[in-house]
Amino acid sequence: MGTGIVLIIRAITGNEISSDEYKLIVNNIKNRFVESGFSDVHVLGLILTAVPERTRKLHYDEEDHFIVDLWDRRLIIYESLSPYFAELSHIIENIIHDEEYTTGLDERGYGQSYNKHDHKTQWVTLLNTIFIVANIIIYLLSHHTSIFGESVNVLQNGALSWYMIKEEGEYYRLLTSMFLHSDFEHLINNMLVLFFVGDNLERAAGKIKYLIIYFGSGIIAGISSISYNMIKDRFVLSIGASGAIFGIVGAMGYILLVNKGHMEDISSRQIILFTVFSLYGGVANAKIDNVAHIGGFIGGIILALILYRRPKKVPKGEA
Repeated sequence: MGTGIVLIIRAITGNEISSDEYKLIVNNIKNRFVESGFSDVHVLGLILTAVPERTRKLHYDEEDHFIVDLWDRRLIIYESLSPYFAELSHIIENIIHDEEYTTGLDERGYGQSYNKHDHKTQWVTLLNTIFIVANIIIYLLSHHTSIFGESVNVLQNGALSWYMIKEEGEYYRLLTSMFLHSDFEHLINNMLVLFFVGDNLERAAGKIKYLIIYFGSGIIAGISSISYNMIKDRFVLSIGASGAIFGIVGAMGYILLVNKGHMEDISSRQIILFTVFSLYGGVANAKIDNVAHIGGFIGGIILALILYRRPKKVPKGEA
């Protein structure tokens, strides 16, 4: 009967692997099995992609290939397919058109702004990267140059202060405080969380909604902080992007919940860990503005609840 091997290649954009690399992988796998004593070895390349026209280059006559179009939920089979894997094609087609599977690509949470031709399987997205770079540049300019004046004055003039906002009308502090950090460790801790979580939220919600959630959560966090300190009659200054970042985490947690934990690069467990560790760090450190964190987190959930809509399932047969 021979030996059948199914090689699954995840090439969402079609640019993840070259035809030479693919051919080398197939041949190496076949040779390994032959050297281990298996005879009449057949390899089927099962290529998962959202851009099938880009993965056609991987096909070569010596082996069999199926292409699973994740976007249109269809199976592409070449005429040269050997009878060895013919029956398998029916099984795969049944899986593709199963109701649970048909939501697979959308359940990763991509909003209407997602386009299969524009999507890149990379770590960075535009707005999230801009926010990270902006925070780093502002930190370097405020701490290591005199462009904005003395570092202490920059922080004091841009930090959250309920008195300066309420009595002096300096509402700009709700925004400027989001881009100021006390030291390098403060900056790095915030940017690492933003790097890992913000990217996923931007791709899930889209750029405009991500922008609203980021600034909206940051402002809600700021209002929460100054309100608490005003009630407690505490004259403190507060800076950092963590309020907005907690909003990003909260929004991402809500989207994961809506999508039943199914996203492309992040899990509900990771979101829970990010939140627990961050809150623990705040409780353990008296200098951390926990009220801003909690306010931002709740604000992110509320904004996601208002803005985010889970993509609708595509009915069977409409691929």
